[in-house]
Amino acid sequence: MSDQGQVYLAFVEGELKAERERRTALDGRGQTLVTASGVLVTLLSGITAMVQAGVKTPVPPLAVGLVLLAVALFVLAAIAGIVAGWNARYAVAATATLTRMLREHWTDSEVDARNNVATVHATTVRTLREANRFKAACVSAGLILQVLALVPFATAVVVIVGRM
Repeated sequence: MSDQGQVYLAFVEGELKAERERRTALDGRGQTLVTASGVLVTLLSGITAMVQAGVKTPVPPLAVGLVLLAVALFVLAAIAGIVAGWNARYAVAATATLTRMLREHWTDSEVDARNNVATVHATTVRTLREANRFKAACVSAGLILQVLALVPFATAVVVIVGRM
């Protein structure tokens, strides 16, 4: 039995596992963006309704504009989360490749078999990383949009409370 390539195969398999776990984590973060933005828009709407109900004077146009800007930014953050959750394409072993491994390559040496498996895994790792980079960019954009949405929201609250 040859040890040739075992270290490389183990490394590539570890990288594949890490990228799959990263994809799962990014999908979860994208979903959290959608949920958090939805909750914040709902809270924003509720707070606006409560403030308007208790105020005898009209809400200043500046506050209305700021609230609308905050809602728009939260909606964009939710969209970024939805896009992050899209199933991106990545390469996996084709059925034909698996069939060839079990038929034509069944008698290959251990070293050749290990190399073939590592090569297929490496392709999957490469394409998963590309997809995960896109997901990570969407999650980052969504988080930035949420932070940016908090600024006009907080400013609107200060403007409204200052007029009471």
